[in-house]
Amino acid sequence: MPIRTKSMRSRLTALVIVAIFGAVAVATASSVWREAAQFGAGNRADLFASANVFASAISEHVENGDKAGTLNALRAISYIPSIDYVRVEGIEGELFAELGDTQSAEKYTQRTISENSPLAFFTAQSASASVPIVVGDETIATLTLHAKTGSLSGRIGLLLYDALVAAVFAGGIGVLIALKMQRAITDPILSLVKVMKRVRESGDFSVRAEQVEDDETGQLVETFNTMLDHIQERDARLHEHQSNLKKIVEQRTQQLRNAKESAEAANMAKSEFLATMSHEIRTPMNGMLAMADMLSKAQLAPRYKRYAEVIAKSGQSLLAIINDILDFSKIEAGRLELERIPVRPSEIVDEVVSLFWERAASKNIDLTAYVSPDAPEEVEGDPVRISQVLSNLVNNALKFTEAGHVIVAVRTRNSKAGEAANACTLEFSVSDTGVGIEQAKQAAIFEAFSQADQTTTRRFGGTGLGLAICSRLVEAMDGEIGVTSKPGEGSRFFFKMPTSTIKPPRAIRRAEPGKRAVISIGGGATAKILARYLGEMGVTSNIVDTYEGMGSQLAFADMVFGSAEFFKSYQKVTDNGKAQWIPARICICELGDTAPDRLLEAGVVEDILLAPLSRSEVVDQVGRIFDNKLRGMSALQGASAPDATSTQFNGQRVLAADDSAVNREVVKEALAKLNLDVCLVVNGREAVERAQAESFDLILMDCSMPEMDGFEATQAIRVFEKRSKKNPVPIVALSAHVFDNENWRQCGMNDYITKPFTLDTLASIIGRYLKPSQSASTLRELTAEVAPSVEAGVTGSDQAFDRNVLDQLSAMRSSGDDLAVRTLRLFEEHTKDAMRKLADALRAGDNEAIAMAAHALKSMSLNVGASGLSAACDTVESHARKGATQSVLSPLCKNAAVEFRKAHKALPALIDELKKSAA
Repeated sequence: MPIRTKSMRSRLTALVIVAIFGAVAVATASSVWREAAQFGAGNRADLFASANVFASAISEHVENGDKAGTLNALRAISYIPSIDYVRVEGIEGELFAELGDTQSAEKYTQRTISENSPLAFFTAQSASASVPIVVGDETIATLTLHAKTGSLSGRIGLLLYDALVAAVFAGGIGVLIALKMQRAITDPILSLVKVMKRVRESGDFSVRAEQVEDDETGQLVETFNTMLDHIQERDARLHEHQSNLKKIVEQRTQQLRNAKESAEAANMAKSEFLATMSHEIRTPMNGMLAMADMLSKAQLAPRYKRYAEVIAKSGQSLLAIINDILDFSKIEAGRLELERIPVRPSEIVDEVVSLFWERAASKNIDLTAYVSPDAPEEVEGDPVRISQVLSNLVNNALKFTEAGHVIVAVRTRNSKAGEAANACTLEFSVSDTGVGIEQAKQAAIFEAFSQADQTTTRRFGGTGLGLAICSRLVEAMDGEIGVTSKPGEGSRFFFKMPTSTIKPPRAIRRAEPGKRAVISIGGGATAKILARYLGEMGVTSNIVDTYEGMGSQLAFADMVFGSAEFFKSYQKVTDNGKAQWIPARICICELGDTAPDRLLEAGVVEDILLAPLSRSEVVDQVGRIFDNKLRGMSALQGASAPDATSTQFNGQRVLAADDSAVNREVVKEALAKLNLDVCLVVNGREAVERAQAESFDLILMDCSMPEMDGFEATQAIRVFEKRSKKNPVPIVALSAHVFDNENWRQCGMNDYITKPFTLDTLASIIGRYLKPSQSASTLRELTAEVAPSVEAGVTGSDQAFDRNVLDQLSAMRSSGDDLAVRTLRLFEEHTKDAMRKLADALRAGDNEAIAMAAHALKSMSLNVGASGLSAACDTVESHARKGATQSVLSPLCKNAAVEFRKAHKALPALIDELKKSAA
C-alpha cells in the first residue's frame, strides 16, 4: 500500500488550521448570538417602557378626542433621535393621530414588537412596539412607536473583527503545532519513503531507514528494516546458488550422461548376456534333445521309450522358456519390426486351432473356433505376430483349463467416427472354462515375469513372460489387450487391432425357410459353434447328446451332423427299416480316423467334415447340401495331411564343423542315422582346409568357433570356390544362436538350423539340397505300376508295396526280429501324423511346408516299398517346390491320400503274410 507523505502532511496542517478556525468561528457565533440577544432584549424593554410612558401622557387627550393635544404630546416624543414614527389608532383601528416619516415606517418596519427576537434584531434595521392606551380599566386606543436599530450591526461588525484577529492568531498557533507534529510523525515516514525509493531504484537492499522514536512509527521503520534483512539474505543465497548453478547443471548433465551410458552399457551387456546364455544353454541342450530324439525313435521297450520322450518334451519346454526370454529382450531393445501384408483372419484362427488340436484332445478339452460373418476376408497386418499372440493365449488357456472348452474367436468392432471407409477394428479372443483370475490380480498378469499368484508357477509352470510379450506385440500393432475373468468360471482374453480391409466379408448363402438340422457330436462348444454357423445361414439347429430317444427329433430334419459313434447307432435304425425320412448325413471326425471310411463305404454317411471345424468348410459343406452335391467316397481324397520322419540318403559326404565335442557326437550320430558320410572338424580354419582339399556334398557350419567362426569360414570357402571355378557346395549354418537378421545369407550360407534340432528337422533341411536314397525316375516307374482306385476296393499287398524291398528288409533281420514286420508297423504308426501335416500345409497354402511334408512321407514310404505312395508324394513335392498353385496341388495331394489309404488297407494282410514267412 503506497504512503503519500506530502498529502498526509498538508492534510495534517489543514486539519489543525480548520480545527482552530472552527473553534474561533463557533466562539464568535456564540458571542454574536449572545450580543444580539442582549441588544434585542434591552431595546425591547426600553422601547416598551417609552411607549407606556407616552401612552399615559396622551391618554387624556385621546379620551377627550383632542387630536391637537395628542399631536403636541407626540411632537415631544418625536424629538427622540431613534424614534422616527408615532401612531395612535382607535379601538376599531381607525387613525386618530400620527407623527413622523410614514414611508420610512412602511419601508423598515418588518415585524411587530411581538415577533421581535435576537435573530430578528440581528437581521432587521428597525424595530416597533405597540401598547394600549388605558383609561381606568378600559382600553380606548393603541400607541405604536417605530425606532431605528442601526447601532446593533456596528457592534456586531466590531465583534467579528475581533474574532478575525483572534482566528489569525490561533491559525498561526495551529501552523506551529502542525509543524511540530510533522517533525514527530511525517518526517520519519518521509525518511522511510526516501529509503524505499532508493531501494527500488538502485536495488541495493543494504540501505536501512533510521529509527528515531520508539513509537508506532519506529515500529514501522523497524519492520521495514527487518524485511530488508530477509530480502538481502535471500538475495545472497540466490546469488550464491546462481553462481554455482552452471556447475550444478554441468554436474547433473555429466551424471545423466554417465547414467545413460551405464544404462546403454547395461542393456548391451544384457543383450550380449542373453545371446551368450542362449548359445551356452542351447549347446548342451542340442546334445540332450538330439540324442533323446534319436533314442525315442530307436527300438526300445515301452518304458524306456517313454523315458526318452519325457526327456525330449522337458527339453522342448525349457527351449520354449529360453525363446520367450529372447523374444522379450528383442521387444525391449526396440528391434521389433512389423509387416503390413494381406492377412486372412479366418485362416490365422484355423491354423492356431489346428496347431493346438492334438494337445487339447489329449486333455479331453473341446477346442473350437468361431469366425464372425462380419470379419473381413482379408486385412492388412503381420500374420506372424498375430498368430504368435493368439497362440500364446491359446497355450495359456489350455494350460489353465482342466476340463470344458476353449473357444478362439474373431469378430469386428465398430470403427471410430472420422476413420477411413476401409478402416476396421478386429477383435481376437480366447475364452476358456479354466481356473479364472481374481479381479485384483488381473492388471498385473500382463507385466513381465508375473502370474496370478506364486502357486501358479509351481502348479502350471511358465516364466510369466507370455502375456507380457503379447501385450508388447499388441501395443506395437497399435492395439489393446485385456481380460475378463471370474475365479472358478474361466477367463476371456482379447486383443483389438486397428487395420484396413482389403477384401470384405464373404457373402453368406441363406437357406430356404424351414430348414432344420440335428447335431450330435462330442464337445459342447463345437456343437454350439456349428449351430451358430448354421443359424447364420438360416438353418434351425437342435443339439442332442446321444441317439437314444431322439427319433422324433430326426423326423423331417434336412441335415444331420454327427460323430462316427452317432452314425453307428443311426445305422442300426436304418438297417431295421425304422427310418422313414433320410436327411443329408455328415460325419464329423478327426484327421486320421478310419471309422468314417467304413461309414462312407456302407452309405451310412454322405460326406465328412474334419475337426477342428472352420467356418469356410462348414459353409462349403452346407452349400453342397443345398445343391445336393455331397461328395460320398470322393470325400476321402480330401482328408489327408503330414509329418516329417527321418529320410534316408545315399551316403553323401557331409562336412560338419563344431567346437563342442558333445555337438560333434550328436551330429555324427544324427548324420549316420540319415545314412550320410560325415567328416568332423573342430573350428572354421580346419573346415576351410578340408573343404579346399576334399569334395563334399554339403557342409554343416557352426557359427561360433575359435580361431575362425562359421561366417568367416564360409566366406573363405566361397572365395576359394570362385577362384578355382568349383560348383558351390551347400553350406547350412548350424548354430545355437537365434538369427534375427540375414548375416548367414550375406556371408554365402544357403540355409540355417537352430540348435537344438531334431532328427526330423535335420533331415528336412538336408533334404532340400541332397537327394534321398530313391531317385525321382525310379518313383515315376513305380507310379506306373500302381492302380490308384480306392473305390474298387483294391487291398492286395502286391499292388501297394514292392515285395523286393520287403524281402530285402526281411533278409536283414537279426536276433529273431523280422525287420520288415517291425518297419511296417512303424510305417503304420507314423504315416498317419505325416498325412495330417500334409493336409494342414495344403489348407494353409504353404508350398514350402507342403514340399517338406510330402518329402517326409515319401521317405517313409520308400523305406518299406510303398512305391505308389512315395511316387505320389514325390509328385506333390516337385510341384510344390516349383511354386504350383492350390488348384494344381489339391488333386495331387488327394491322389497321395488315395495311395495312403490303399497302403494302410494292405498292411494287416501283408504283416500276417510276413509273419508266417518268418516262422
